[in-house]
Amino acid sequence: MSHPTDVTRFFEDLDGGVLAERLGTILSHAAASATDSPKKKAKVSLELTIENIGSGSQVGVIHKLAFKVPTAHGATAEDHTTETVMYVNQGGEMTLEPKNQFDMIGHAHRKPAQQQQENDQ
Repeated sequence: MSHPTDVTRFFEDLDGGVLAERLGTILSHAAASATDSPKKKAKVSLELTIENIGSGSQVGVIHKLAFKVPTAHGATAEDHTTETVMYVNQGGEMTLEPKNQFDMIGHAHRKPAQQQQENDQ
């Protein structure tokens, strides 16, 4: 059975939690700037690029966080790009750590009892 990626956990894991913290700060800044400038809009975008990094069950998640906020006489814009390596588990679920204790070449190190217990769930 496959499990979808836990989005909350995924964002908390990106860039060691820094991306989620930065996103929260930028969203607050954008909202404050938009309310300070009547009829002006703030824009926040998050672009995710997922690419194979050539090491079996791992991908590189490149995250680009950009914003443009209104000011009294124009706008301020900035973007920041970082990358996090994630494991791809059965069904495509992405996690920071492998779910099945895979080593670098993808062989399981689980005991048969653990495998049976997981299959029963």
